[in-house]
Amino acid sequence: MLIKTTDFRIAAPALLFEPEYYVFDLAPDGGITKFLVVEEEKLKLAPFIDIRFEPLAQGQFAVSSKELFSLEGMHNIRRPPSVFIFHHAFVCSTLLARCMNQVDAFFSLKEPWILRRLSDLKRARGHALRGTQWQEMFTCYLNLLAKNYKTGAASLIKVTNVANNLLSDVLRYFPDRKILYLYSDLESFLVSNLKKPPATQKKMPGLAMGFLSDGDFARRFPRFSDVKRLTFLQACALIWLVNLYNFRQSTKGLSRSNVRTLEMNDFLSDMGGSLTGLSHFFGHKASPAEIQSMLDPGIIKRDAKHQELPYGRQTKQAETERIMSHYGIEIRRTISWINPLVEQLAVLAFCEDNRVRND
Repeated sequence: MLIKTTDFRIAAPALLFEPEYYVFDLAPDGGITKFLVVEEEKLKLAPFIDIRFEPLAQGQFAVSSKELFSLEGMHNIRRPPSVFIFHHAFVCSTLLARCMNQVDAFFSLKEPWILRRLSDLKRARGHALRGTQWQEMFTCYLNLLAKNYKTGAASLIKVTNVANNLLSDVLRYFPDRKILYLYSDLESFLVSNLKKPPATQKKMPGLAMGFLSDGDFARRFPRFSDVKRLTFLQACALIWLVNLYNFRQSTKGLSRSNVRTLEMNDFLSDMGGSLTGLSHFFGHKASPAEIQSMLDPGIIKRDAKHQELPYGRQTKQAETERIMSHYGIEIRRTISWINPLVEQLAVLAFCEDNRVRND
């Protein structure tokens, strides 16, 4: 069967299962889905598969979303498995995804743009989507990310932090999929935000508003709703807390057997043990040789997002010490400001109770 695209016709099996045709974007009002024509190696190496990746594609085309959803719903072909990494940002998630990508058991897709677009759509129109419309759309696009990659058996999908509101949908519609939530302590998160350029820092209050709209935190604690009244660090602390709170709430009433957590500093202090435990959780018993491959200095001693630059734990520690020497008082004051609610909600205890085991 041939599917009509904007420029040519393509065989349905190739569209649905070949990595060369990568689902990228959607236009819900226009009723079309956009695909990129890409080389698998470029997908593998890219730090982000978002709009920054689009110019690297060999080509692009669009198909009818209605026809695409119908095709995906008709076949009974078993897709390769997929696993997920969610996170609240600045937790070495790209590094973790690169490490896992070093072995044939996993193929890392880092921050697919289609998930960001689904996230935005859910926030904007979540209550307006009729019947099974959202489920059909969501499940089709996630299935299309799980293709027959030649260099990885399971798709490891590292979701952008902005799309954390999709975690509950993965749990609901794909209850057998394994999910890792990667997080950090609050001080580390504040330090990371202070290291970012002004353009990134300006986005934080807006991000806080988006996360507040994802659940019932703002209704339960209205005194935190006026983000404009908060300092920069207070807005960052709120982002951290709301993300952990929303993560906990997303698992309520659902089986948590397929959800685990990993704290960033635990990962960095015992990378081999963390990668061993995470691989096992994701369904693969990694051999010692595979763990060594994951710990390739070309990966762990380079900047995960800019592989041409050297970076490692010593560099990170030096940066942290520099930030603390300049902003330590403000950081400690901010932690004291929000810590009573952190303890009341017990979000860190929840994460600790569900952590990946390293044995």
